[in-house]
Amino acid sequence: MENTKLKESGYTDRHIHLFMEGQPLTASEIDRFTKILLEFNIKEIYDMGSRDGLGFKIRRYLEHTPITLRTCGYALYREGGYGSFLGRPVKDRDDIKRHIDELYRRDADFIKVINSGIISTEGRVTEGGFSEEELRIIVEEAHEKGLKVFCHVSSAERIIEAINAGVDSVEHGFFMTEEALHMMKERDVTWTPTIYALVCFANTLDGRKREILEGIVRNHIKMVSLSKQLGVRINIGSDSGASGIRHGVAFFEEKKILFHLFK
Repeated sequence: MENTKLKESGYTDRHIHLFMEGQPLTASEIDRFTKILLEFNIKEIYDMGSRDGLGFKIRRYLEHTPITLRTCGYALYREGGYGSFLGRPVKDRDDIKRHIDELYRRDADFIKVINSGIISTEGRVTEGGFSEEELRIIVEEAHEKGLKVFCHVSSAERIIEAINAGVDSVEHGFFMTEEALHMMKERDVTWTPTIYALVCFANTLDGRKREILEGIVRNHIKMVSLSKQLGVRINIGSDSGASGIRHGVAFFEEKKILFHLFK
């Protein structure tokens, strides 16, 4: 695993949301949020975007604390697809260039792109994402400006599309395959698997739906274990801020799962 510790002896959470229980942080909650992170000795965080680019504002506030916030500002998602609360819609190549130019001017640390939906209670990946050509254009525009591309993506087909397009990191990656892992190793694509977040989701369900999600968790863990054998670099990211996924607590639950797999 990489990016677990900082020089200042703090942890890095590579995938968080500036939300509390699924709602964007308010000004009155920022001090509480900061205190929680420091209680868990988390001193570097990667913000995965919000519609209003909240990360840009909070990054300025955190400059006066021991915490370093790296932000995408807002994510890019295909107009009409999943991602409206995380970012802004893209409908064509002009939109891609306009948004990436804006994010570059605002000093985004990386670009976040949404290339699929999420896991449904039936165990399917919901609609969302770009064509491979559109995704390639996003990556090219970002890389020209020296910005890496972190890609929210699940499903075997969509993951491989993202790797082929040249993304730098796969975020979530549910329904990962051995073929995709080999490609990631060859192209030095990292993976933030957010296992604990899916465990939390499964725990909210009952009966057959829970069984289906638990099966997806088991397969996800199997692929993460295989990633170690293949030498794919894994990041610890909690997906905290989503409903039921608590900052700090979720990071250490994710860390515990990964260390158990990799010991």
